[in-house]
Amino acid sequence: MESDTRYVWVGAAMLALAAVLAVGLYWLGGGGGGHASQRYVVYFKNQSLEGLQINSDVRMQGIKVGKVLDYVIQPNQAKTVRVVLELDARAPVLEGAEAVVSRNLVTGLAAIDIDNVWKGGTPLTYVPEGEEYPQIDEGVPDMARFQRNLEGIGSATQEALGRVNTLLSDDNQRALAVSLDNLAALSGELRADARALTPRLAATLDATRAAAERVDALSGELAPLAREGGQVLARTGARLDALADDAGTTLRETRATLKTIDQGFEAMRMDLRLSVDLGTQEVQSAARALRAASDTLQASGREFADPGRLLHGPHKAELGPGE
Repeated sequence: MESDTRYVWVGAAMLALAAVLAVGLYWLGGGGGGHASQRYVVYFKNQSLEGLQINSDVRMQGIKVGKVLDYVIQPNQAKTVRVVLELDARAPVLEGAEAVVSRNLVTGLAAIDIDNVWKGGTPLTYVPEGEEYPQIDEGVPDMARFQRNLEGIGSATQEALGRVNTLLSDDNQRALAVSLDNLAALSGELRADARALTPRLAATLDATRAAAERVDALSGELAPLAREGGQVLARTGARLDALADDAGTTLRETRATLKTIDQGFEAMRMDLRLSVDLGTQEVQSAARALRAASDTLQASGREFADPGRLLHGPHKAELGPGE
């Protein structure tokens, strides 16, 4: 009985140990948090993946948000590695995000950092054709940028040193020495010319000073003339203002006279039109009277054309009224 009891306790302990081991593995696998995950794919072409392993950390802003699930070298592209990442679904991976490989200089272990370059973008959900997961673009590590800048600075420094060496060549040094000698000779000549020109410059300054004094005296003489000229201009302006007022009055009177004449012409035109209308009516009446007199004369002329008819009446051959 004691041996059976011992076996029961051993079996229970083994089951408890297995349960603890299963829980630990589940927690280490990331399932203990109870959060959903999202998978992404990255194609690394320009970065070394030395130190990167399965389950290596994937970080965002320095915080672990996932792990490396799988990686494989592309069979047709030996320099391209396809890496599958599994991230916490709460980690905001936006369109335009970039993935770079960061490496610990002490341990040599590598991790992948996700950088959302475009702040405030929409979540990355587009799956390229022939791919299983959304694709994150490969970025450029800060170390690579620093190395590129150093290379640029080294090239610029080397070019500058080459130019300095060219500038300090033997030929240029001899030419520079000749130029300095010529400059020294020119300075000596200028110094001698300056000594010779000093008396002339002094005389010129004295003449200029005298001319300035004359100009000042002339200005004092012209000041009264300027004041008198201003007074004359003021009186002339007053006279012109008076003439302008008189001209304005004359223009107003002329305008009134022209308006009166215009009204008179308008009245004469109306009277002339009335007279013409009356004359036309009288001429028409006279014409009608003349036409009536002409008709009467024509009738009288026809009767006097046959005197016998007037004396004896109509001929016998003529039919009388009603015959």
